[in-house]
Amino acid sequence: MKRKDFFKGTAAILGSLAITRDLKPAELGRWLLRTAGDDEEYFWKLVRDQFILDPDWTYLNFGGLGSCPLPVLKSYDEWSRSEERAPSAGHDEKEWMSVKEKMAAVLGKTCRKEDLGLIDCASAGINMIVNGLPLKKGDEVITSTHEHVALHTALLNRMQREGIVIRVFEPDKASGRTNVDRIAALINPRTRLIFVSHVTCTTGQRFPDKDIAALARSKGVWFAMDGAQAPICVPFDIGETGVDFYTCSTHKWLMGPKRTGFIYVRKEMLDVLRPLTVGAGSNKSYDIRKLEFTLHPTVQRFEFGTQNDALFYGLGKAIDFVTTIGTDRIWKHNHALAERFYAGLKEIPGAEIVSPEEEVYRTSMISFKMKTIDYTKVNEHLAKDKIKVRTVTEGGANCIRVSFHICNHDGEVTKILDSLKKLAG
Repeated sequence: MKRKDFFKGTAAILGSLAITRDLKPAELGRWLLRTAGDDEEYFWKLVRDQFILDPDWTYLNFGGLGSCPLPVLKSYDEWSRSEERAPSAGHDEKEWMSVKEKMAAVLGKTCRKEDLGLIDCASAGINMIVNGLPLKKGDEVITSTHEHVALHTALLNRMQREGIVIRVFEPDKASGRTNVDRIAALINPRTRLIFVSHVTCTTGQRFPDKDIAALARSKGVWFAMDGAQAPICVPFDIGETGVDFYTCSTHKWLMGPKRTGFIYVRKEMLDVLRPLTVGAGSNKSYDIRKLEFTLHPTVQRFEFGTQNDALFYGLGKAIDFVTTIGTDRIWKHNHALAERFYAGLKEIPGAEIVSPEEEVYRTSMISFKMKTIDYTKVNEHLAKDKIKVRTVTEGGANCIRVSFHICNHDGEVTKILDSLKKLAG
């Protein structure tokens, strides 16, 4: 698409949505429900209209990078302009804590705002966990071969620096529960940490979080999860998972601005995890003359320095957006699309599904291969049909990952299946 055509199309979309972009999130939610009534198909069309995604393309990669809805773009623009008009050090404490309260509510009834720190992204959170735990030479960490580069490189970096030992298992797509057994087989007296994805970036497989947590607790081992693909993508209560440490980028399924995320630390583990980077905001008190320093008594200790406040206030609006639609409603919509795609793949000659065989461990992301066609060629073919997906090389998967979110509809499932049928000949 030419640049001038893109901006012309964007302007047309924004103009047609003038009625909704000035609504507050709660008002928007009521407007959606009132306008659509019981017409589910029309409801989701109105939701899609809140995005400026290129209408010529079918976007199936929210697992890679989300698109912000109009209320988020509006919020970010207004806060940015406000801060440029009257620059001020620090941030609006009430607004900042409001974002944490909203995030805690999304993460489950057991989560408190004090358990959360607002940070740049999951990569930052992973490094805070891997480097902040008191691991020493010879201590062992268990992870899977299907982790994102952020986790693998963080572990390898500490291995090279301080001599920790990394033990890996290959995820079992046939039986989710078998993954717990594979982790258990790797545990020995030197094991200190289990660190895996909540939902893998490779095949969209959800690991049995509660079972892994129970295993870790029984062995006196810390348990951490990379949650970049989980909140909103799958329903869960973060406290009920039993995880000790959790981190997430919120620019994917939560549709917040890029470079926003959070770290969660179970309150009993707060003094176990030591921040390696501190600054204004991460301390309760300090006195250089007395050589005294006290960390903040909450997970705020992992926040430091000047923040781009407008990004996080935009995140607050993104949370409002998903909660007014309803997280359960989003899950049912997304999962139905993914399951229809999963079933459709089985009818395509040469298609090999690499996502979990058990539905309980499948999510809104489905990955596949074509047995006789290289995955890069599959991606090129789909791009010619203006379908955006993600190629997956992590863990040697070498496959195509398709993500379904609130912008997508049944016709787009048909479109990608028809494209693949054409490719299969």
